Amino acid sequence: MTRLLSLFVLLLLLPVASAMAGDLPQVLQPNATVYSASEVAALTQAIATLTEALNDYDMASRRYFSASDWDSRDFAMYTAGVLSEKGYNTLLVSADGWLDGTHTWVLVGISLGTKTVWVPVEASPEASHNQLVLGDIARASPSGSLAYEERYMSFESVAALPPNKAPIARIRPPSPPIEVHESVRFMAVGSSDPDGEVVLYIWDFGDGETTITTKPSVSHRFDDQARYTTSLTVIDNRGKAATSSVDLAVVRLQEPQTQDRPSGGCGCGG
Repeated sequence: MTRLLSLFVLLLLLPVASAMAGDLPQVLQPNATVYSASEVAALTQAIATLTEALNDYDMASRRYFSASDWDSRDFAMYTAGVLSEKGYNTLLVSADGWLDGTHTWVLVGISLGTKTVWVPVEASPEASHNQLVLGDIARASPSGSLAYEERYMSFESVAALPPNKAPIARIRPPSPPIEVHESVRFMAVGSSDPDGEVVLYIWDFGDGETTITTKPSVSHRFDDQARYTTSLTVIDNRGKAATSSVDLAVVRLQEPQTQDRPSGGCGCGG
């Protein structure tokens, strides 16, 4: 019955009774006491790869952890969504008694042959700070040890990511003619998310320059006369992306020519 309810109400983090604790994913310390030497080696490499994915500054939401912006569940859903788009298996888990009340973080499933190993990931930045990377492995020590912090190894509720509709990306390009060295403005007017909000606007201007903003407009200058394909990728608050593009002609307008004086004498006669 619990599983049926979790499928029906995916937007909620469902509490699981202690009698059902066996159904909860287990977070085990990644050491030789629990795993074989070959499994520890594979897990170590997988965690290193996951750490690289979490350190993706470009995909960080830039949102603030505060009562007026995002809470831990918002950050967990965003990071889990981005990781899911990258092919990772993710779950949302939560527990009471934290400084922010009920705290939510992410479990990332790493496949080791026939078993799935769950790695705890903290997606939230510190209170009153903004998210600059997708998250961090919940290690007990920042020294690089694989050991997890104990409080991330148990939780009171678990849920899969809720359904998420893709956002819509639309570009309003600058009006032609677009001149070389002219600063022009691109607008993401019409970009939206049907079941949330757009968090990031990633612009690729086609000339080797990219810009990531949290605002739906950006200025850019093209330095060479050519045709360019400018694309916009928008990321919603649950990590799903959509892309749109436009083709532009950048021209070099001819400067008005000054008329030369007619050749001849000084006109003074004689």
